Amino acid sequence: MTGIDLSLRTEQRLNLRLIQTVELLAMSTEELNASIREAAESNPMLRVSDPPFASYSALSDRLSQWNGRSENYSEDGGAEDGPNWMEGMVARKESLQEHLMKEVGLLNLSSPLRSTVETLVTSMDRNGFFPSGPEDLVKEEQLEYLDDALDIIHQLEPAGVGATSWRESLILQAEQKGVKGQELRVLKSLIRDKLELVQGGKCAKVAKDLGTDQAEIEVLMDFIKTLTPFPGRDYSSDYDNYIAPELTIRKDEEGKLALHLSDDILPILDIDPEYEEMAESLSSDKSQEGKDARKFFKEKRNEANALILQVRTRRTTLEKLGLYLMERQQEFFLKGPLYLKMSEAAGDIGVSDSTISRLANAKYVDTDFGIIPLRELFSTKVTSEGSENYSKNAVKEMIRQIIEENDTGRKLSDQRISDMLQERGIKAARRTVAKYRSELDIDSSFNRPR
Repeated sequence: MTGIDLSLRTEQRLNLRLIQTVELLAMSTEELNASIREAAESNPMLRVSDPPFASYSALSDRLSQWNGRSENYSEDGGAEDGPNWMEGMVARKESLQEHLMKEVGLLNLSSPLRSTVETLVTSMDRNGFFPSGPEDLVKEEQLEYLDDALDIIHQLEPAGVGATSWRESLILQAEQKGVKGQELRVLKSLIRDKLELVQGGKCAKVAKDLGTDQAEIEVLMDFIKTLTPFPGRDYSSDYDNYIAPELTIRKDEEGKLALHLSDDILPILDIDPEYEEMAESLSSDKSQEGKDARKFFKEKRNEANALILQVRTRRTTLEKLGLYLMERQQEFFLKGPLYLKMSEAAGDIGVSDSTISRLANAKYVDTDFGIIPLRELFSTKVTSEGSENYSKNAVKEMIRQIIEENDTGRKLSDQRISDMLQERGIKAARRTVAKYRSELDIDSSFNRPR
């Protein structure tokens, strides 16, 4: 019976450590740092040392090596001039995320609901939008709290954050301002499908299509002009600048891709030698106090070693993922977003899809085209007639390129862009083109110069 109990306890400990390892995989750098510090406070056997560049002076020295670096990822595949990420880590203004977190901190929420809200807030881009569907941004165990979390976020200031596009943001703002009923129904249809027609002088047609009169359309258009399409931009835009990427994949001096893991953004973990010596000094103490002390130090040593191993496992898995991406997304890292492919890494690096999802959560990679979220390298596939699997972001980049390179003297409609993509073997309906163009912040053919 004792053997069975011992076996059961061993299995329980292993299962607990596996769960803890999975949790570590999902953590961002900031979350992992906080978790490590918390563990150190309750475990004297765990020694936590600052990484080599943790001090301000050391950071400042290292900044000189990064001068001229372009760290802001832009959707045209290039990079904008700006301070590098290490400088942003040293001195930064309040970002949209920090502002929202302050609001969330004042709310009386259950722990799992608060965690879900915080996960969503930290996933927003500088516009205050989610880069993909909210259900793709939260952990599996947070899905049951997703709807309530979104309701909370949609009541925060600035109004309109927590959307996936500027159109959805305008609707959220209208709802927060009290628009409802039939008026809201017309407003939603106007924002989603008819803005370009109104701006093109087709107000009478829009009124007829929506079952209302032209006067109401004009009133609603005046109201829409009071809203903010990109609510997050009123806050510090240097949020992306001070993100500390754990992976760097860049071309070296010979033009070949090289992978680097940023070990200097996490503390160094080991067993504290002073407490180890103290534990050894108790080896000959036969008293009850001595036995209790030895048991305590043994448990804490095991806990510390488990955490050290879990952090190493996290690093090893992240390195495997980086090597896979460097090979699979080689053209992207060499040439830019237009060459981003659909990636399914789970089978290739020997982990499950859920592990990949956790690992890509809230982590970033430093590339020659800026710092980008790791999850963007696992972009949604778009159907093509050839052998290539184009990512959503690659197709968006094609749309941008088509519009910018248009020299026909005529504006390209969304339908015409859809046809041009079809000629390249890519199936993207007119509505899909309109959606992607909207996400790129490119106006419709009525309002852009070409």
